[in-house]
Amino acid sequence: METLLYLTLLISGFYTPSSCLHQYHFITNYMNWTDAQSYCRAHYTDLATVDDMEDLIRLITSVSSYTSWLWIGLKKGDSMKWYWSLADRRFYREGETEFRNWDTGTPQNGNCVLMSTSGLWNSTSCDDQHHFICYDGKQDTNQYVLIQENKTWIEAQSYCREYHTDLVSVRNQTENTEIEKEISLSGLPVWIGLFLDSWRWSDQSDSSFRNWQSGWSSTHQGYNCTLVYSHTYYYYHYSKWINNPCDVNYPFICYGPAVETPEKPQLKRHVVRMKMTPKDQHLNISDPAVQDAILQEIRNKLKEQGLPADTKVTWKKQPDGKVFHKEEEGSPKKEEEEKKMKKSMMTKREL
Repeated sequence: METLLYLTLLISGFYTPSSCLHQYHFITNYMNWTDAQSYCRAHYTDLATVDDMEDLIRLITSVSSYTSWLWIGLKKGDSMKWYWSLADRRFYREGETEFRNWDTGTPQNGNCVLMSTSGLWNSTSCDDQHHFICYDGKQDTNQYVLIQENKTWIEAQSYCREYHTDLVSVRNQTENTEIEKEISLSGLPVWIGLFLDSWRWSDQSDSSFRNWQSGWSSTHQGYNCTLVYSHTYYYYHYSKWINNPCDVNYPFICYGPAVETPEKPQLKRHVVRMKMTPKDQHLNISDPAVQDAILQEIRNKLKEQGLPADTKVTWKKQPDGKVFHKEEEGSPKKEEEEKKMKKSMMTKREL
């Protein structure tokens, strides 16, 4: 009896390091948001999507010295979704953006999230003022920075982005416990980076990056499209966003095909299909502890062969939720599967 293993490798920088960045194009024509969207789709790719602060700075510098409100591709949709303020997808392993630790009966009270001193989460109004936790990715230790100042969620986000990296993301229970320890002595709840909104990018990108002006992104009737203010003073880039009626005419920013740059490592995904015959036929391969042990052995072997230490290795679950499928000898699918095994590597570039 043989067992098919399905393994997903998320590889950062395994090949020549490069990254894909949006190529922004400033259009001086005054149009409403819908016409600007049509123009960008006809001549480039779409209205501008912004993935992170680096993207935003590049967008503003592409406008040069022109000072104006400009349309970008963010528009209010019909459904609400939870996002993390820290939008860099390389920061999260599979499933980590979905980790939640809600208190009983929440979320129900607002669009921004507080962590209590017991480690449980509650949603509340983003305009409330609380202490907050920043994440600082430049630090090897003490990456969680408790700021004991009362700020709204937007103000806390701006502070963390200016002085550290961003408001903290909580990716798993271990991190939740570490942050709980950081705030336990203060005796007060803190903002974390989770927020709820209905805003969607024109190109259907799932980017969670937002950079609202304090007091904006509210639910004014008809204020459903996003403007960024382009202003560069020496090396300072003012680039806060407001929501505005979509039928007003403004210049706008399109983006075109991505350009390759060496600044950030590129993520590549390799899906590897493997066969394994367990030596111990009584081994319970459905046991998560056994699966973790097998995965660790695979990680060790790959590192011995020169794979970078920051490579992420996870199991790929099948549609039925299982990692492993058993295949009996003589199965009519066996020959077909063996042919597929000869072509077991496929590469998917994640931008």
